[in-house]
Amino acid sequence: MARKLTPISRLDADRALAHRCEVARSLSGWPVSVSYWAAVPQSRAPQLAKSISQIREIRLCASLTGPHNLLLAAWLRSVDDIGAFESRLTARHPELTVADRALTLWPMKLAGHLLDPRGRHLRAVPLTSWEGAHSDTAEAALLDRLRTPPARQDFTAPRARTG
Repeated sequence: MARKLTPISRLDADRALAHRCEVARSLSGWPVSVSYWAAVPQSRAPQLAKSISQIREIRLCASLTGPHNLLLAAWLRSVDDIGAFESRLTARHPELTVADRALTLWPMKLAGHLLDPRGRHLRAVPLTSWEGAHSDTAEAALLDRLRTPPARQDFTAPRARTG
């Protein structure tokens, strides 16, 4: 008898998951994390994001909606490097305007792990199990809704009846 796969096991079996290993920033040589909210012309966003993603210090480059349509996370060697990094970033990508920045003082949780002030693992915070009759029913109902096209709505005014 075949064992029933959990949703996570199914994703893993389908190679839809990527496994990775995080490192404590305090031990990496890149202990400073800075987040940048930036604006780029929407028509150039894919090309700029691809180019920016290739920069060694960039750990995240995400497209957003709104006037600040790019979120960047950079790892730097020291707080003193923030200004120089930002200057290099904007010189290399003149279409990019940095709207705001934030220095991460203590990332308390990363990828399902609570971290100490030095960024080392304290304990895991596992995903809740999706197993069980209620979960299976809810998953099946969601999939049915996604597979079923919405009912067509008729927004025309009702016609007057004649004799």
